[in-house]
Amino acid sequence: MTETARVTMEATPTAPVPAPSEPICDEFAVQVTGAASTGGTFERDLDGRWVGRLRRISAAKLRAWNLVSLMDDVQLLVSELVTNALRYGEDGEIAFRLVITLQGVLIAVNDGSSHRPRLSDVDEASETGRGLFLVASIADDWGVSPDGTTTWCTLRVPGPR
Repeated sequence: MTETARVTMEATPTAPVPAPSEPICDEFAVQVTGAASTGGTFERDLDGRWVGRLRRISAAKLRAWNLVSLMDDVQLLVSELVTNALRYGEDGEIAFRLVITLQGVLIAVNDGSSHRPRLSDVDEASETGRGLFLVASIADDWGVSPDGTTTWCTLRVPGPR
């Protein structure tokens, strides 16, 4: 008999989006607007257009700063945060921000919804609910703004620069 693995995390950390303490090397921010709102939720990005665009832009920024070692993790984090924002956001828009410093990378996504994202209890049979678990597992730090509208995460640059 196999035992079902369950991951339970009790709380989603509440913290303001961190302000980089060192100089910013590069910053990209975009407001995705104009999507239709259906029943108070953001119209789905059915073809993954914005998720893919933001992954590609993030990868290009990392390549420009010779941070290729962070690329896979950053692209996964962008995918999870943007997908959640598109799925659960309100007001027909999201704001995406990528900040690169000599010490690390900050990704922040504001979806306009005051419904706080939370880690779900998932088991091996669950088909959804792993997005924030992946963010919590991969990022060096992460949290949700006190008003619940922005989910953010950070990754440190590995080794000496």
